[in-house]
Amino acid sequence: MQFIELEYYLYKKARGDRMDLKQIRYFLEVVDQGSINMAAHKLGMTQPPVSKQMQLLEQELGCELFRRNSRPLELTPEGKVLYERGSALLAMAQGMVQAVADCRNTQGGTLRLGLVSSVSELAVQRWIAPFGQMHPGVDFALYESNTYSLLERLRRRVIDLALVRTPFPSHGFLTQMLPSQPMLAIWDSARWDLCVENHGLALDQLAACPLVLYRRWEPIIQAAFDRHGLQPRIVAHDDSARTCLAMARAGLGVAMAPDTMRQPAIDLGLSAAPIDESSLYSRIALVCNEGGCDTAAGRAFWDFYQQALAGGGDFLKG
Repeated sequence: MQFIELEYYLYKKARGDRMDLKQIRYFLEVVDQGSINMAAHKLGMTQPPVSKQMQLLEQELGCELFRRNSRPLELTPEGKVLYERGSALLAMAQGMVQAVADCRNTQGGTLRLGLVSSVSELAVQRWIAPFGQMHPGVDFALYESNTYSLLERLRRRVIDLALVRTPFPSHGFLTQMLPSQPMLAIWDSARWDLCVENHGLALDQLAACPLVLYRRWEPIIQAAFDRHGLQPRIVAHDDSARTCLAMARAGLGVAMAPDTMRQPAIDLGLSAAPIDESSLYSRIALVCNEGGCDTAAGRAFWDFYQQALAGGGDFLKG
């Protein structure tokens, strides 16, 4: 299929001709998850119906969307066009529904907010609950995932805003940043005898322990050890800060996690201390698309967060 034909197909689809939007939604989920099995799990379905919908989609388009036998999943040129335009189409449909809802209820609506796991508890306590009290007509649809997945959902306008962690590519987004936080070491003191100095734990102490890392920070952490001529012993890493804590509690190693995990670590009976290394830090950011939020609820939360930052105070402590 020529690209111009694909564009015309999507135009017809936007008008409601031929298929419903569920096939586009399934296709986007398959691409985002990297496999049909993972997409089916995310959609709350079994694998065969999702596979069937992908076959029907390719038949109606008259082209292959995926390169067969490629690992990881790889799109054909037509598949890339469908992903880009299909994302915009789905976002347009969702935006229309939300815009109509906003017109009917300017004091309410639904706030679609993405969260990384290391921010979720803080966000509920510091921003979501107070915002909900100020805007009782607003409902919340929360999406918890990793930073890059949330930014992609934001681009597709599946969500209005995202609370994520640095570092991340900020091009095409507006951001509001909290102050930087030191990275924490979290450990079971019954297993690991670590000496905390005035400024925290030194890297040479951590280099002597098995380490559990927040996956996205591994290059930054490795670079910090390299600068000091140290070789860390990394035994596990995960996308979830809470899973890192669980591994520390199980005695797998010393976890290196965001500062917002201090109280959850203490609640689990673990010890926590900042790491004495200036390059090991992160910041929490509220992010929206460059053009701003499409929904009244999203704009209201953006303004609420901005006012909270301008008001000062320590937003990172429980």
